[in-house]
Amino acid sequence: MTRNEFTRAFERTLLALPCKDGKYLSEDDRAAALRFYEEYLDDAGIDQEDPVPAELGDPAALARQIIAEAAEDAPQAAHEKQAGDCPQFRSVHIEVANAGVEFLLGSEYHVQIDYPDGAPVPTVEMHGQTLFIEEKPLRGIFKRFSFHQWKGGMIRITVPQRPAAGFELFHIESVNGAIVLPALAVERVYCETVNGAVTLAGVTADSLHAESVNGAVSATGCYAHACAHCETVNGSLTLSGELRGETHCETVNGGIRVATSLPVTEYTLDLETVSGSVYLDGEKHRKEVHIAHHAGNSIHAEAVNGSIRLEFCK
Repeated sequence: MTRNEFTRAFERTLLALPCKDGKYLSEDDRAAALRFYEEYLDDAGIDQEDPVPAELGDPAALARQIIAEAAEDAPQAAHEKQAGDCPQFRSVHIEVANAGVEFLLGSEYHVQIDYPDGAPVPTVEMHGQTLFIEEKPLRGIFKRFSFHQWKGGMIRITVPQRPAAGFELFHIESVNGAIVLPALAVERVYCETVNGAVTLAGVTADSLHAESVNGAVSATGCYAHACAHCETVNGSLTLSGELRGETHCETVNGGIRVATSLPVTEYTLDLETVSGSVYLDGEKHRKEVHIAHHAGNSIHAEAVNGSIRLEFCK
């Protein structure tokens, strides 16, 4: 059986069979179960037309096990907590699958990791002046999806607002989780998630990148010295502050709002939407606006199903 055949049969059974109480699995539970095996097959390097490992067994039987577990009374999930002070760092590299990431302002460097019991807790390591937090994939080791353990974890990192050495790079990637950054000065910020929102508030950076697939992206009161890139597929985009250099905003299903502290004459504008309108300081324009002011700054915004609204300093 190929991967494509396996996942289709697995999903069909999840959709077709009710639990003991006559109710069906929720959309979130079905998506979590399907995502679990998709990620397992991705880690194993199995393409859509490749045969699946025999250890997975029959996809319909696998789905029936998950439905039977869902019908049981759900126990209160235990959590594994790992917390403690950590050395001073200048950069952060985080790669996780099922966790939100939130930075907090405090007086000390501190890391707290809170994951459901049985979930693969990420490693925390220091390499030079970089803090690494990563979930290590266990290739070749099969573990069945647990209905009561798929809920995501949470990683909270406390940092001083004005560290003595300054921050160089925050690189944060998640699959199922939101990302939150407070008012910090970081040379480069890269935040990316698939299912979750990205929220930046008062961040100062030379380069600022915030991206989601299914979630809103909000970067408010930010100062981007050289470039700001905000992108999502299903969600709205909000960007405000002092935006210099190249500003890029892109969404498919959602609106875009940009409010900058610079006047419109400081920007070359390239704006386009398919189903929506373009508004400049409240004035409605056609679906496309292209203005060349031959300035050192630019704003490129594109949407498919949503309007674009730009507000400038008078």
